Parts: sequence; structure tokens; C-alpha cells
Amino acid sequence: MARGLSASELAEIYELYAPTVFGRARTLLGRDSDAWDAVQEVFCRLLESAGAFRAEARPMTYIYRVTTHVSLNLLRSRALRDVTTREPEPSEEQEGASPGEVEARNLLRALARDLDERALQIATLHFMDGLTQEEIVEVVGLSRKTVGKELEKVRVRARQLTLEPGWGASS
Repeated sequence: MARGLSASELAEIYELYAPTVFGRARTLLGRDSDAWDAVQEVFCRLLESAGAFRAEARPMTYIYRVTTHVSLNLLRSRALRDVTTREPEPSEEQEGASPGEVEARNLLRALARDLDERALQIATLHFMDGLTQEEIVEVVGLSRKTVGKELEKVRVRARQLTLEPGWGASS
């Protein structure tokens, strides 16, 4: 069994990676409060799975993957909780974000209601991070064929959503 992290190791890791975790979570979630919730959850998971973190050849890869996973879970939870909400979040979410980021985040929020975890992760990597299909294959560890099928499923649902009345409308 892998040993846990000492308090000093955790503090060092937090100092090094917390700003990156916050930035990634803020990009995906759009709100500072949700991003800080994600930071807390990521570092709690890091404490619980110190062995996996230690075994990772590149710790940032592990942290990036966990941050994305935690953020998408929070996004899905918010989407399911706010089922009737189709409007963008308050101005805090829009502050500092490019129009493309806001649009992608709104699309992901809508997709979070319909897609499974794997498809939502692929959608995030494609729409938010701008990764190519080959790059997505490397990140998620699936075959190119599987990623292609998932990406097509995501695109079909995204087209359906954008054709629905009121999608993405601003007040």
C-alpha cells in the first residue's frame, strides 16, 4: 500500500498546482465559487489517492485529469439541479471570458444533462480545450474509432440543442 502525503508535501503540491487547478476549473465552471469547490475536491482526492499521484510519471497529467473530472461532475450536478435554466449564468461567469469560452461553457452545461461522463469529457476536450481527435485519444486513452464515434454523438446532440428554441438566448 502506498504511503500517504505528509503535511509538508501536500502544502508544497498545493502551492505548486492550486493556481492551475483553479484556472482549469474556472474555465470549465465559469464561477469562482464553483472553481474553489473544485480545488478543494481535487486536493481531497489527492490525499485519498496519494499512491496514484506518486506513480504518475507527470504529476500535472494526473492533476489535470482529476480537475477535469471533478469540474465536469460539478457542471453536471449544476445542470441537473438547474434543469429549467437555459440562460447564461450571472455576469461573474462572463467576466474575463472570451465570447467563445462563454458559448462553449453554455453548450457544455446543456450537454451535461444528456451525455454520459465519457462523452462529456470528450466534448470538453474538443469544445473548451480545442484538442484534435488525435490529441483527445492521447488524453483519454481510448481508440481513435471510439473517440470518433463519441465525438460524432456529441456533435449531433450539440446541433440538436442549438436548433432548440431559446437555446443560448440572452436576456
